[in-house]
Amino acid sequence: MQTLSRKQWRKAALPLAVSVLLTACGSDSDSSDDKVTGPVTDSGPSFTIAVIPDTQKYSRYSPERFVAQTQWIASNYQEEDIEFTLHLGDVVDRAAEPSEWTYARQAMQVLEANAETPYSVLAGNHDVLNSGQWDDERTYANEPFLTNFPAALQAGNFTTFQGTDDTGFSSYHIFSADDREFLVLALDWRSSEQTVAWAQSVLDQHPDLPVILTTHQLLNIAGDGETAIFTDHGAMLWDNLIRSNDQIFLTFNGHHHGEAMMVGKNDYGRDVVMVVVDYQSGFWGGNGMMQLVGFDEANDELDFRSFSPWVAEIPEDQRQPQDELERWEFSVPMDFDKRFASFNDDTGTDEPGNIEGTQAYWILDEAHRATTTTGDIQFLDASGKGNSLNLVPLNGPQGDREQYFSVIQESAPFGYASGAARFRGNNTTGGYYLTTNGPGLTFSDSAAGKPGYLPTYTIEAIVRLPDDWKSEDNKWSGILNHQPQITQVCQYHEVTCGGGDASLGLNVSSLKEFQWVSTSQNGKGPDNWSWEVMNDYWYHIALVNDGEKVQMYVDGSLVMRTGVGEQQGLLVEPGQPWAIGANSWEGMPGNLFAGDIAEIRINNRVLDRTEWLLNQ
Repeated sequence: MQTLSRKQWRKAALPLAVSVLLTACGSDSDSSDDKVTGPVTDSGPSFTIAVIPDTQKYSRYSPERFVAQTQWIASNYQEEDIEFTLHLGDVVDRAAEPSEWTYARQAMQVLEANAETPYSVLAGNHDVLNSGQWDDERTYANEPFLTNFPAALQAGNFTTFQGTDDTGFSSYHIFSADDREFLVLALDWRSSEQTVAWAQSVLDQHPDLPVILTTHQLLNIAGDGETAIFTDHGAMLWDNLIRSNDQIFLTFNGHHHGEAMMVGKNDYGRDVVMVVVDYQSGFWGGNGMMQLVGFDEANDELDFRSFSPWVAEIPEDQRQPQDELERWEFSVPMDFDKRFASFNDDTGTDEPGNIEGTQAYWILDEAHRATTTTGDIQFLDASGKGNSLNLVPLNGPQGDREQYFSVIQESAPFGYASGAARFRGNNTTGGYYLTTNGPGLTFSDSAAGKPGYLPTYTIEAIVRLPDDWKSEDNKWSGILNHQPQITQVCQYHEVTCGGGDASLGLNVSSLKEFQWVSTSQNGKGPDNWSWEVMNDYWYHIALVNDGEKVQMYVDGSLVMRTGVGEQQGLLVEPGQPWAIGANSWEGMPGNLFAGDIAEIRINNRVLDRTEWLLNQ
């Protein structure tokens, strides 16, 4: 969960009589021109969206609080620049009780009266007759939600409405704000595979539009009351829809009592801001609390604040302790132009270290850790070529994973990482390493006409050995390796050479030296060696091949045992595993690394020294 800076808001509320907001419930007073002033920022966002979480208790016990929310939006949408309203489901408490639907319709009709106050709405578990059914299992003619919020109703009221899925429960809108168009995807409670497929088809039809996804259940809140965690349904949506569609940058759900948020990393390394908010367990079912989200393009941030129009009506000196006007105010950084550019584009990222010729770039800090619903460790390839890393165990480590692997916040004095991956395994106790099949590491064709040849290269690593490094525990351990043995790669490229070592490997020897083993177009060349290195010291390693020989530099200094013998580039076998944190022998992983690794970058050219990570 991302740590957020708090933003202070200037608060102002102009009290009105309660009767103002009872108009939609049948009051004779005409208050359509009255305005309830809500929170106003000092600079003001470019525009705002309103979020109405679970209203079930209002529909059952306090309709006036529901009306207070929609009437405030209707009265203040121009002053607050509210371009769209999202209802998160559980519109009512008892789906089979007609009176609750009547009250809910009265509240939402306030927005329907004006084409400039469009909204989306979806069904929660309390809005369907059988909450245990998937949405493609229901008898649609019997469902009160479809009777009270049919597609024809929204289509008749709002030009933003674009359609529903075959069930009628899920829908999408497109609204305009601040010279952009946004797509709102409102997905039903217990969305089936059919619904997810429909949602994907909507995204495919509008590949250039940023998307706000709403559903009733996606995130839950952990026992600490603050940490957002995935639900089973949310995990399904993340894995099958959200993480693979870069357009989806913002999600909202209700259902679980309280408030929490998570900033996830999708498959493209981009932020997805996910919010769970539901006040139904509070005083009078939430006491009118709703959420306002400001899109502040001038300051590149999303501004969140929860606000109760109901409490705003109560004179301040008459409010009770439970009459909370505002809460949960925070901002999330977002460069809108950058975030909304080149959706689903794998050709590159905006990482400063992702320079021309970069084939793979692994930054092993929290900012580059992918979000998984299972808690598994994955790191994204900052080159944009899809060489994502997965953490896997070796030799049966016992106990908590954190004993063997963690991501630390301490950064090296050079490079771009804000932290590092810490490996603490050995071949006796076992441990973990990172692996990828390297889909982007195909390179060019070798003399045999097969992919997997890198004519020139610069490979860099930023590493540190621990204070307690011991040869007997971690000798010949791997920093970076291509797992197939030399013999296999030589046979693949029809080159005469062989050996059981990894076809390429940056390792730590038994004498605590950095070693580089590589296989080139002219066969297996001599290894490169550093001096005996120190513990608890950050090193930058650069391996530079100009097409004729490979030289090793440590902290910018050329090592003594280097550049001997011809080595024409580098040979690999595409599709075979690469590893960070383990060596291999005869194609099998082994010899676990102990220490910290911050960055590893593979580039297809001889970099100028000014481009090295050492100088960044």
